[in-house]
Amino acid sequence: MYYNNKRLALSIFWVVLGIVLLALSVADVLDSSMYAGMGGALIVVGIFQILRNLRYRKSTDYREKIDTEAGDERNRFLRMKSWAWTGYIVVLVQCIASVVAMVLGKSEIQQVLLCSVALIVGVYWIAYMILARKY
Repeated sequence: MYYNNKRLALSIFWVVLGIVLLALSVADVLDSSMYAGMGGALIVVGIFQILRNLRYRKSTDYREKIDTEAGDERNRFLRMKSWAWTGYIVVLVQCIASVVAMVLGKSEIQQVLLCSVALIVGVYWIAYMILARKY
């Protein structure tokens, strides 16, 4: 079963956490309005997750559709390919943006972008080494 009681409990937790953040922000316990926005977003996301969970439990057609999507080999392949393309695109965009930042004299932005690229490449290399041993 894709939607179980743990997922429902987690969704309820997000709603409660959102209410607490929103209430603390309105009561001026938390200074930044960012917490109010985050609380509102958590409330909305939690409610949508609860509704989706309840729909999964009640509708057999929806349950079959979700179970098929979660276990379908084609969808797994598409998700894996999407992550691969996303990784390539992000690294290329960050490298190009670092060159643009260098030309514009924004050394801090360039350094952040290149550190991010180094992190991504490092994680890729470690994952490759682990997967090469596993497969």
